[in-house]
Amino acid sequence: MSKSFWFILSYLIISLILLKVFPTIVGSLVIALFFTILIDVIASYLEKIKISRKITVPLASLIFYGAIVYAFYNLIPITIEESTKAFDVLKGINFTTIPGKTGDVVNTLLDTAGKYLNNIIIQLAGYLASNLSNYITVALLLIVASGYMAIASKRLWKSIDKFFPNSELKYTKKFLMKTYDDLKKFVSGQMITALFVGIITWFLALILGFPYSIFLGILAGITDFIPYLGVFITAFPLILLGFTNFGLMGIIKGIIILIVANQIETWILSPRISGGKVNLNWFLILVSMFIFAQTFGVVGVLITVPLLIVFRNLWDMYIIKYLKNT
Repeated sequence: MSKSFWFILSYLIISLILLKVFPTIVGSLVIALFFTILIDVIASYLEKIKISRKITVPLASLIFYGAIVYAFYNLIPITIEESTKAFDVLKGINFTTIPGKTGDVVNTLLDTAGKYLNNIIIQLAGYLASNLSNYITVALLLIVASGYMAIASKRLWKSIDKFFPNSELKYTKKFLMKTYDDLKKFVSGQMITALFVGIITWFLALILGFPYSIFLGILAGITDFIPYLGVFITAFPLILLGFTNFGLMGIIKGIIILIVANQIETWILSPRISGGKVNLNWFLILVSMFIFAQTFGVVGVLITVPLLIVFRNLWDMYIIKYLKNT
């Protein structure tokens, strides 16, 4: 096996160990790298309309981070407000008319759930207040790190020579370029798919009369980058808004929006936009996602596909080559 293979594998293992030991700092840097690729993709699209890269990178960063801040700035207050409304609606229903003790049991459960919800809101507010400085630090680190990586990417690429054997540097750069191109293809496909998912969610929410339709569309687009779990993040406020504004019919409307957006993504968008760009088995992605999520938390979910791309390219370009030559 070539020396560069062991160097790449060692750096990868060290990075994963550091991610486990220092999850906040290293996790922020890992996410920043992912964001850098995403910003680079957005900037590349903007460059096609003859805008200088010195302008496209800050502009792409502003667009992307602006969408994230808008989505998550509204997510918590809207979810708390609608959860409170939902329990008030349920508490206003007289279940004592139900024969037997069932109505009393339901009312007791609702009272208990209401008190539990109030406690959760109080604890959540306290947790957010006590950890606000940490969140600000992580957010600033993400913005600064991703912005620096995007602007200084050429300078960082030139320093690669210092980390790998010179005798195999040409082939190592070929591996790194292929991996980065594959990651860009993955991110590009995900970005276009997420954009369409956001537009579909916004349009359906708008025509069905949901409030905060723009928020729901942006949230659906942002969370679409999180494989399999993103839909649940969008589903919670969507279902709550449906119930508090339209009752049980609103829940059905919310489920319809989720199903339509998900089915269009699964059967039309992903095969046409992302199909062929990242040729990975969906079951492998799902199993790997659970493994990485259990090991590294939320960051593990985000790095699942990029890590699989790295492992696949290591297999294709190093291991298979070694096996053929033995």
